[in-house]
Amino acid sequence: MLILFTLLHFLVDGICGAVLAVYAINQPFMEPIIYYFGLYNAFAFGTQWLTGLLFDRKGNWLRGSFLFAALALGTGSIPSLGIGAQAVLLGIGNSVFHVAAGSLVLQRYQTFKELGIFVSSGAVGLALGLNSIVGPYQFLVACIVLSVLVTWQLKDTGEPELSPAAPASADSLTGSVAVCLILLLGCIVLRGLGSGSTASPYVMLFPCVFAAGKALGGILCDRAGYQNTILYIFLLCFAALQISGLLAPVLLVLAFNMTMPLTLRLAHWCNPKYPGMMFGLAAGCLLPGVYYRGFSIAPQAMAVLQFLSLAAAGYLLWKQTGRPDIGETE
Repeated sequence: MLILFTLLHFLVDGICGAVLAVYAINQPFMEPIIYYFGLYNAFAFGTQWLTGLLFDRKGNWLRGSFLFAALALGTGSIPSLGIGAQAVLLGIGNSVFHVAAGSLVLQRYQTFKELGIFVSSGAVGLALGLNSIVGPYQFLVACIVLSVLVTWQLKDTGEPELSPAAPASADSLTGSVAVCLILLLGCIVLRGLGSGSTASPYVMLFPCVFAAGKALGGILCDRAGYQNTILYIFLLCFAALQISGLLAPVLLVLAFNMTMPLTLRLAHWCNPKYPGMMFGLAAGCLLPGVYYRGFSIAPQAMAVLQFLSLAAAGYLLWKQTGRPDIGETE
């Protein structure tokens, strides 16, 4: 299932990027492009926490969510509807797919690498679509086929059970866990703002680096542990700042994206009874980076703040739950 979810992530983001690119290419003015891209992002990212909460309460809806997302994306690909309706439908389809697949990955797997692999493919699909390298209908046909396959695969699974890796949770967060969640979400906001601060002429290089960083972060965390991983990320940032040329931003982007599976998994552990909402909250924290493209933060400051946030969040969650995989090991 993980492979199917990862491929669908690639296709869903690809459809959205490709449809928006068709509009942008034929639109001579920048203002409406900014407006409708913003409208799409508001639904795609801003509604995920609400969609996630709905799925957390109606777990039996998860199976049908993939066909619903494919229907919304397919309808949103029809130019005659108008770009406003397209942007809303694409955003809804994107939101439903991400929360449904993300919550299932959070619940069905215990470690970090699966999350890293799942989230890695979206940036590549989005770049292929936005740059009109692949058209919307090629993405859409493949997406419909895989959505049917995923729905069929889920037919006998029923409502997913809580992952045994997730600690038991009360209905409300304790003070230390709430602070931990704020730190994790702040780290995501920081990463989103940093990623949105500059434009690059390398239209496929950096999306591939985004993908590699997300996958690598999850794999490394499973092999080396949470503490060592955040230290390695910090050291990689430090090494990147000592060099010049294209390699420096490539290494920085790689390091920053390695934090993504860590923040997603720990956010889920903060409140494991609500995997959909936790995934949606994390996704929504990327919105500031989407809207504030002119924001700039020194990479040195970002590396330090990111490390401190992850270290403090891990410590607080370890003290609360006693989990050895996010705190001290024997």
